[in-house]
Amino acid sequence: LGAAILHIVGLRIIISGSLAIAALGLALAVLASANGSLPLLVVSFIVTGFGLGGTCAVASAAIMGNAPPRKAGMAASIEEVSYEMGSLSAVALLGSLLTFVYATVVRLPDGTPAAAGESIADALGIADGDLDVIAAATSAYDTAYLVTMIVLAVMLASGAALTNRLLRAYGRGSEAMEYAENH
Repeated sequence: LGAAILHIVGLRIIISGSLAIAALGLALAVLASANGSLPLLVVSFIVTGFGLGGTCAVASAAIMGNAPPRKAGMAASIEEVSYEMGSLSAVALLGSLLTFVYATVVRLPDGTPAAAGESIADALGIADGDLDVIAAATSAYDTAYLVTMIVLAVMLASGAALTNRLLRAYGRGSEAMEYAENH
């Protein structure tokens, strides 16, 4: 959808708007998780996916559309490496944040092996049916999940504001194409 309307509304609106939609989706995920609403959680992930999908598709189109034909291979490789590096960095950083928050907030009952405080998988493996350990691990994981979603929503909202500012030169329709052709 983003690529189809790119020439109508312009690169800046689609990229920054899609990032803002993704941030809204994650804010809804936080709300859904805090309220225990599965339907709202599903809707939030759909909204987040819609926003991220719009951003990725249009960014790829912008990179390839602004590269001269003789440098299309180089542009494609930069686009692909950027996408992969961004995805892997996000997984590593957000996964580390989730694990850090979990390990920081988990309060296990006395006598529970220390390894249970390192991850929820370890805690559930060690719990062996101990409901107090399971409850402590689950509560800590829920907190870590919410903190990670909040951080990600703030990052996406900041990205929306930043791209809105940085892509000011890209107007709508033919103005954007003229700018791209001349720069």
